[in-house]
Amino acid sequence: MVTLITGASGLLGATLAPYLKGLGYTVLMHGKSAGNDVSCDLTDKSATRAMLEETRPNIVVNLVALTNVDKCEESPHDAYLLNVRTVENLVAGMRGRVDPYLIQISTDQVYDSIGPSPEDEIRLTNTYALTKYAGELAAARMPSTILRTNFFGHSALPGRKSFSDWLLESLRNGDPISVFTDVVVNPLALETLSAMIGRVIERRVEGVFNLGSRGAMSKADFAFELARIYGLSIQNVRRGSVGDMNLRAYRPRDMSMDCSRFEAAFDVELPTLQNEICELKRNTHAVT
Repeated sequence: MVTLITGASGLLGATLAPYLKGLGYTVLMHGKSAGNDVSCDLTDKSATRAMLEETRPNIVVNLVALTNVDKCEESPHDAYLLNVRTVENLVAGMRGRVDPYLIQISTDQVYDSIGPSPEDEIRLTNTYALTKYAGELAAARMPSTILRTNFFGHSALPGRKSFSDWLLESLRNGDPISVFTDVVVNPLALETLSAMIGRVIERRVEGVFNLGSRGAMSKADFAFELARIYGLSIQNVRRGSVGDMNLRAYRPRDMSMDCSRFEAAFDVELPTLQNEICELKRNTHAVT
């Protein structure tokens, strides 16, 4: 089985690709950086079709996105191109192929209500969320699994840091940082998310699913729990509000997700967020 990961040069792709290869899948990596197997402008419909004809994947895991929330607000057209048109072109290029399947990675930013939110309680409050939701609608035109998710973990990319990487570096250096008490999330570690995507590839249950950890935390509580587990000082950590930041785009406050639909469909019990942070530390020791 050939699995094509589009946008494989990002944080998730760098963990997902080796994980799937370890399961025995033939994995092709798409992206602009050196070391990828294919390079293609997915906003170009004919180029996308040609790339799919050449690679002939059974599964496409689409990680391509403009995830910078402020850039999406500044340039809605760029947000549309990367978050919507790329999906439209992939769907058009896969249509008519034998047994095609798409796994579309979406976002928890489609929620902004008192959580945990189930899949049908979306509330779109910025351009990023709007275009990612439009990308979901495009993906749903073919056999697909759409995963609304958020993640943290150790970056495998030089020069690219995840939220937890930034927190750990700041805590270890004693840098003054402000962490938000009013932004609530329930992300998964990169390794767990990769394992769940592997499960999706195996089972191919169609639909839209929230995919996160059990038990949400504010970003402030996440930072303090991370410091506690790692035994790091919180002397220079200040609790703050995202509303105090001069950000171009609005940030949803409660993005916590009810993931029971995913657990039932894929016969799995997702880990708690606290356990995911503990696993992060154990994985750190395993590679040092």
